[in-house]
Amino acid sequence: MLRRKSLVFALFAVVLLGSASLADAQVRFGLRAGEYTDVSEPFLGAELIMPIAPAWYFNPNVEVVFADRGDLATLNGDFVRHFGTGTRTIVWAGGGLAVVFEDFDDRNEGDSETNVGGNVIVGAGWRLREITPYVQVKGLLGDRDDFVVMGGIRF
Repeated sequence: MLRRKSLVFALFAVVLLGSASLADAQVRFGLRAGEYTDVSEPFLGAELIMPIAPAWYFNPNVEVVFADRGDLATLNGDFVRHFGTGTRTIVWAGGGLAVVFEDFDDRNEGDSETNVGGNVIVGAGWRLREITPYVQVKGLLGDRDDFVVMGGIRF
């Protein structure tokens, strides 16, 4: 299961990198890390941030959680609205769809689940020339409820 999720993550990252290099300069690639607090485990992720309308962005992303007791990964299609502050600070809120892949060892061997849920997101970033470091919190709602705290960087 972990190999399959690693392959999905790698393919998604390649698509993200390829899309970012071919697309308009306003499309940005990012990396993120943080913690899924329900399982108290860290995660790594990759994302795109693509403008779709004034102040509105599509933010597809993938996160792989390094859970000791099993595998957990999410594939997310989020939409966020940026709120201007008149400074280099960006504040946003939004939400979207989450597909959650999980295979925990405390279940029957070989059992895995794929569930659909939703995300509620609030974040803030700081424009520093070519990069934007940021912090974000996310509520994952559905069959697997979780609270996610993260930091990232967009290029």
